[in-house]
Amino acid sequence: MNTERLRCIVSGLNRYELTNLEQRFVESIDQYFKRTGKLTEQQESILEGLYMEKTRFVYNAMVSMRTNRIR
Repeated sequence: MNTERLRCIVSGLNRYELTNLEQRFVESIDQYFKRTGKLTEQQESILEGLYMEKTRFVYNAMVSMRTNRIR
């Protein structure tokens, strides 16, 4: 994962209310990336999954609005 993608995900996640555990995970990922310049595959997978979970509602709402507009 490159720096730009990580910043995009972290910024996007900060728009949502995260659980205490989720927030600590995101913070630890950010610190790890700053130290090493990379993430493990497992860290990337968990982070991407968390982002998809949090943004799924917004995506589905947008698709629903677009579908209803076409009809």
